[in-house]
Amino acid sequence: MKMYFLLIVVFSAFFLNGCISQNPDPTPKLQHALLSKPNKTAVSKAIKTLVHIQETQLADNVFTTSSTVTLSNVDGNNIIDTQSRNTPDQFELMIKGKQCYIRHLDSKATIELKDVECRINEL
Repeated sequence: MKMYFLLIVVFSAFFLNGCISQNPDPTPKLQHALLSKPNKTAVSKAIKTLVHIQETQLADNVFTTSSTVTLSNVDGNNIIDTQSRNTPDQFELMIKGKQCYIRHLDSKATIELKDVECRINEL
């Protein structure tokens, strides 16, 4: 009986080890990124979708020098817009493989950013 139990343990360990080692490469994680070329239109569209707003005011070089961007709740006349947002929204540009994503920091909602090229932010 002990020999039978020992054989079951040895074969189970062997088969489990085989299952675990079939995928030796870990799944790539999202990493902070920068846009290779500015694309304010694509970024604006993604942000509008993430937080359900009508309008965004972004710099032309958004996500080209920093992986994060903050949208304040101040309008063009420096008047605080308490109707739409109480606190500033922050977003980060991420990359996984060759695909770019924008993530809303507060909700962690993430959307794929299509038709853009980005690279890992080495900073």
